[in-house]
Amino acid sequence: MSAILDRFKNFPKAAPYIVVTETAERFSFYGMKAILSTFLISQFFNPTNNPALVAGAEAHSNEVTHLFVALVYLLSIVGGILADYFLGRYRTILYLSIVYCIGHAFLAMFDTNYQLFYAGLLLIAIGAGGVKPNVSVMVGDQFENENDANIAKLYDIFYFGINVGAFFSMLITPVLKHTRYGAPLAFGVPGVLMFIALVIFYLGKSKYKITLPKDTLHEEKISFKEQIMSVWKVLVVFSFIPLFWALYDQNGSEWVIQAGKMDLHFMGIEWYQEQIQVINALLILILIPVFSFGVYPLLEKLGIRITALRKMGWGFIMVVITFALIAWIQTQIDNGIKLSIGWQLFAYVLLTVSEIFVSITGLEYAFSQAPKAIKSTIMGLFWFTVFLGNILVTYINNNIQSGGFFSHYQGADYFWLFTGIMAVNAVLYYIAIYVFKIRDTVTVEQMKDELHA
Repeated sequence: MSAILDRFKNFPKAAPYIVVTETAERFSFYGMKAILSTFLISQFFNPTNNPALVAGAEAHSNEVTHLFVALVYLLSIVGGILADYFLGRYRTILYLSIVYCIGHAFLAMFDTNYQLFYAGLLLIAIGAGGVKPNVSVMVGDQFENENDANIAKLYDIFYFGINVGAFFSMLITPVLKHTRYGAPLAFGVPGVLMFIALVIFYLGKSKYKITLPKDTLHEEKISFKEQIMSVWKVLVVFSFIPLFWALYDQNGSEWVIQAGKMDLHFMGIEWYQEQIQVINALLILILIPVFSFGVYPLLEKLGIRITALRKMGWGFIMVVITFALIAWIQTQIDNGIKLSIGWQLFAYVLLTVSEIFVSITGLEYAFSQAPKAIKSTIMGLFWFTVFLGNILVTYINNNIQSGGFFSHYQGADYFWLFTGIMAVNAVLYYIAIYVFKIRDTVTVEQMKDELHA
């Protein structure tokens, strides 16, 4: 334990508590989400495994899964506003974590009751929505100097912790689902981890730098117009991220279903289809230090300046390539060829690189661009992009299920549709950055100068 704590010696004393809290919370979230899409099909939408119901059940499951994820990130806006204007970050996290735990209990206890199971998903969405933007901001809050170089390093560790939780949860919960205790145990264990997250967070109270909304407003006086200008600059960048999430989050639903149609015997192991997602978290753990200490410094030495805006652009291009590969895999499946799951694992490598470019960078960008008074709200706006992306996927899957315009985009055509949309989005992103002259960092003083120029 002391060796672990030594790694945090250059960071505020609150850092270990926040990172470990987030690790446990992400175990709970990704653990239940890992089995959600397949559970909904087998328990509610097609329990008899009727071949005639397969397409509709899969579309319905994808719709519900993306709607749930969308709701989590929609409510992150509410969580940010609650913290910035009413409760402060600490109390918002504490109170909504209790709601979060109750939601997990509902999933474990009511796995055969359609209405109460959905009530559990709603409670988790409320809890996760409140926790998500505020824990992310509390990471940077603990530093006295917002320009401290260690902030970026701590965000790397923070994101590393997220994926430690995600890795073990996605590895373990599918196994628990297939034991004799089934869904109650598989949904119950993530609930226990969420309770542990709540306890750890509470134990760190004496170490936290806790500020209330009135304290922040007094510390940094910023007019409403200046807040609007700050939000506008961020929104130009953030407006292109929803489509990234529309593609990225399909690895927890559409990709899982695709995996079930592939040869799951790989490297001497017979994998459960829900377990394949674990490769994303594992790759994050490997590739974060590779990029932080290897790729980025090398590119800088080669004269390629590494900026937040450039990394996001590279991430958009990378996810286009990823989905082109997934569409090719689906084409082979549609033609009756049962490919090795190794092909999808390679797609996960590309997807993970795009995540490093977009998601981690987005967290740092949201924190650095926001005035102190509205940091949680700005972080909520970043997570709101996940809501928009998942709402788009929910709409398309609902349209397929009801026989609408997108109903002919099935199989490989479904993935090619998203590949094309994302390619257009990437081009428009570069155009917008040039036209609106968006910069990577803007201090409050610079923002005021621009406003009054």
